[in-house]
Amino acid sequence: MANRRVSVWKYVRIGTNWRYCKPAHSANNKIKPDVVLVNGSPEHHPEGNYYLRSSAGKGSWRKIGPKAADAVRAAEYEESLLAAKAMGLPIKEPEAPSLLLSASSWGYLEDYKLSQRPESYNLMKQTLEEFIGFVKKSNVADVTRIDLLKYKQWLVNRGRSVRTAGNKMLRVNQFLRAVQGLDAGKGLVTVKDAKYVELEPEVFTEEELEKFFTACSPFQRLVFKTFLMSGLRKQELENLAWTDINFTAGIIKVSAKPGFQPKTWEEREIEVPSDLLNMLRGTLRRSHLVFANSHRNKYTHAWDDCQSIAEKAGIADAHPHKFRATYATKLLQSGVDLKTVQKLLGHKNLESTMRYLAKAQSPEVRAKMDAVWNGVK
Repeated sequence: MANRRVSVWKYVRIGTNWRYCKPAHSANNKIKPDVVLVNGSPEHHPEGNYYLRSSAGKGSWRKIGPKAADAVRAAEYEESLLAAKAMGLPIKEPEAPSLLLSASSWGYLEDYKLSQRPESYNLMKQTLEEFIGFVKKSNVADVTRIDLLKYKQWLVNRGRSVRTAGNKMLRVNQFLRAVQGLDAGKGLVTVKDAKYVELEPEVFTEEELEKFFTACSPFQRLVFKTFLMSGLRKQELENLAWTDINFTAGIIKVSAKPGFQPKTWEEREIEVPSDLLNMLRGTLRRSHLVFANSHRNKYTHAWDDCQSIAEKAGIADAHPHKFRATYATKLLQSGVDLKTVQKLLGHKNLESTMRYLAKAQSPEVRAKMDAVWNGVK
């Protein structure tokens, strides 16, 4: 007869990754709480949760929680059930308790916070709270595919882009799959349900840029000139420290620091023009951050400032990311190759950078069209 075993594991952070580890045992063979074996040696890991892994059921994992004693009791109970089944005894399977949306989301977010970047955690938290308020259902099992599709449409009706709405719907689907133990592709919706048309990036004209910078205060001018001349993302600019600028080499570095963790491919060195370096060199240093407010805290109002400046200047559809799109387009128009622009922007793949080619090539195409058709009768 096969040996039906249920083993206890703990899911912990080892370096930058998460993995399942066997718990360490004391001399009396009891599990030591929060101590696991890493490469054969005991290590203290209070983070993470205990899981059960059964030799039956394709070695499936079942989350128990952060307490070792709860995991031991659950393992003993499951082993007794497996033993009884192996002997042919009739077993009444316990009814699975209803999964409450609010309680499940809290537990899921606790795990998510430990394994994801703060920015990703905040996005997931906001999305789940928003969805629970929208769907007005108590149990996970009561949520339907229609609920998710209606949520996506509700977001679009409230002014969110189809892309944003689709991504938020997929986050909810990810949560529902996780708490119900469903495999990838087994959720209520798929990536096809979140499809959107990738629009050409919007860029500023020279006239719009002139009007915009005329309406800026000196501090705002430096903020948005940095956006334009470096292609930094909003969070990258907000977390830019003076130590990230090499004035001699003419380089701005995007790197991880406490409270800011860019993705691996987003960490990079950006060659910037001397005009921008001279502007930065001449600015008052309020803090270790380049862009700090009057209280020496992180400046986080680029979006609001951009909107108010654009309104004053009579410019439509202005936002910080539009400066990044303008930066990329200008580089491509000037003959900088795609791979270099990809590296400067911190794009994971070349396809993301190629979106800017259409805008970059449009003046050249128009000139060719003029040469072909102007004067033709």
